[in-house]
Amino acid sequence: MDDIAEPLRGMNVLVTGASGGIGGATAELFAAKGATVYLTDVDDAAGQDRARRLGPSAHYRRLDVTDESDWRAVVSEMEWAGHPLRVLVNSAGTAMKAPLAQTTLAQFRRMIDLHLVGTFLGLQAAASAMTTGGTVVTISSLRGVLATAGLGAYGAAKFGVRALTKVAALELAERGIRVNSVCPGSIDTEITSVPDFAADDVGSYVRTIPMQRRGTPDEVAKVILFLAGADSSYVTGIDLLVDGGTAAGVRTPRKQDTEGMR
Repeated sequence: MDDIAEPLRGMNVLVTGASGGIGGATAELFAAKGATVYLTDVDDAAGQDRARRLGPSAHYRRLDVTDESDWRAVVSEMEWAGHPLRVLVNSAGTAMKAPLAQTTLAQFRRMIDLHLVGTFLGLQAAASAMTTGGTVVTISSLRGVLATAGLGAYGAAKFGVRALTKVAALELAERGIRVNSVCPGSIDTEITSVPDFAADDVGSYVRTIPMQRRGTPDEVAKVILFLAGADSSYVTGIDLLVDGGTAAGVRTPRKQDTEGMR
């Protein structure tokens, strides 16, 4: 019964962007399932606080996902501590919204560095550390599947995350390393709380989602757990959308829907 209650007992997990949002929910779920979890972020106060609340199996370490030396340091520390990396959840990220013509080069590079370079370095670290197999879950986005006006830099990075995920899945499969991508849709996190999104009509957008609501970080974390664990042992190289049905197709609005938007 203990194995059922704690299916990840003895599993060593590194979660990036673990101070909040999807990364935080994932770290909490994995810790609850018995894993040893290394929470990493650049928000030291929030990350340390979350790790303390999760108990002795949780450890916070600072990790800038765009810094190759940070990756080496954290993965090496896990090895030295007797916790060799077996699961990587690459969830660090943020968003910005601006038309391409108004996006600065610095802003574009920031999105590419944080999401795409961060994923690239994480995949390299995992490939080096997972000498006896393992799993990697990258976090792309619905915006990495469906292009969205105003999210050019973010979308370009997230489309790229999907491409890197598939290449890594092909290259690492024979070594027993599975690599999959989760593509969340509209999830209720702080990522869109920045001023860029202040003018968005969230209510109207939610009514376009077939399930008529936003998702929660916990719902995404459960999908990540599935892809990281043994229940998905023959699954690699996929994009698993967690979007309430948005990417499935287009619904014709009913009259009462459009009248309610006025």
